[in-house]
Amino acid sequence: MNRRGSLLAILLLGASAPLLAAQAVAPHPAVAREMAGVWLPDGKRSGRLPRELPLTPEARKAADEYQRRYGPIDPTVDDANASCIPESFPYGMRLIAQYPFEVLFTPGRVTIFFEIFGGIRRIELDPRVTPRDVLPTARGRSVGHWEGDTLVVETTQVRKTGAGPYSGDPPVSLARRFVERISLGTDDEGKKQLRNEITIHDPAVLTQPLTMRMLYKWSPDIEVGEYLCQQDIWDQNVQGGPSSVPWRK
Repeated sequence: MNRRGSLLAILLLGASAPLLAAQAVAPHPAVAREMAGVWLPDGKRSGRLPRELPLTPEARKAADEYQRRYGPIDPTVDDANASCIPESFPYGMRLIAQYPFEVLFTPGRVTIFFEIFGGIRRIELDPRVTPRDVLPTARGRSVGHWEGDTLVVETTQVRKTGAGPYSGDPPVSLARRFVERISLGTDDEGKKQLRNEITIHDPAVLTQPLTMRMLYKWSPDIEVGEYLCQQDIWDQNVQGGPSSVPWRK
């Protein structure tokens, strides 16, 4: 092959590289079209974590020490959400309050837009994608794959919260990871339902994994709105309301 032919081959190979990369990612199954759209938490049918968590002796000691130093917890002062600080994952997925979220499927990724705190969650379906930031974040790093019509997602690198802030939550470790099994079904009335089985693994804190089953209602007539927590606090103060950031003195 002459020099001109070699150059042409290189250009053609370069042009086809993005197409080959896209083909390497498994396409979404047909059920993804039914999962896409806006959903509302179904608080009446969804599960809850147990009131008494199966803590290791070390974690129980840390929780008791936290209560001794900072307790009792005052929800009017110690609520981080009232200070516009959202909880770490799986906060948006286990929320009971009626804040909608929207699911969007694009090649190699699932994106979830939450109304609460204007959150965005990205689930990578291409294992070749390297993390842009290895530091722990509130939503962590989520990587998923399809098992038939079930989307299985593992989330790690979630920012450590709990024992330090004035939240009253039990201590957690950076070793914790979450496994979700997201599927589609119908409720008792025959309406479309999104199901999410969330299992929490944290061997440094829990003596056994914890699983909760969250359910969401199909809500095509609802639009995910703009949620600006700081704007709400500002507006209430301008209007002479009592709202303020309730940091503990």
